[in-house]
Amino acid sequence: MKYNWRVLIAIAVIVVAAFWSVDSVRSRSYSGVNLNFGVGSGPVTVTNPSSESVSVQLAGSGTRPFSVSSTAEGVSGSSTRAGSGRNTTQVLEFMLPSGVSEFTVARGSNVNFAATTDTRLQATVEPQGSNESRTTLIAGAVVILGGLFYISRATGHGWLGRLRRSQSAELAAERLAERQTFKRMFGRVSSDKS
Repeated sequence: MKYNWRVLIAIAVIVVAAFWSVDSVRSRSYSGVNLNFGVGSGPVTVTNPSSESVSVQLAGSGTRPFSVSSTAEGVSGSSTRAGSGRNTTQVLEFMLPSGVSEFTVARGSNVNFAATTDTRLQATVEPQGSNESRTTLIAGAVVILGGLFYISRATGHGWLGRLRRSQSAELAAERLAERQTFKRMFGRVSSDKS
């Protein structure tokens, strides 16, 4: 059996594009004490079950500052520069109140959430905002549809012929059934007349 390597490569590209697009937009959940995880550009929801506020540090790499916006009291602000040279980071510290808090990081890159506490926190992270998620899914769909078209073209659009034959067979069966019904009805009419 002769393999068409270009078709196999197209299938691999389709699988990678599907995995990438789904993995890029799916939410991630974290739970435990001393939580430490990366924050994307989408909303982050953190649940603090204790009655006490918890100290949180957001740190981003590089010299570019980031900002945090939230409706929760005290969970917003802009980062400040820490360190110098290659060790420069952007840091923002705040007290996470008890209950559920949601915040979003803007203009940041490689921002990391760190909470040093014995309280078991739960967090859900959306790695991308709604516009970025839409763009990612559209890009993935374009690659997948392009790959499917290439595979169809490389195989001579053989599935279209099978589809047409299948539709023709269904249409022929439908017409045969109509004729048989007509003959039965016509036969009854002629027998009634005689």
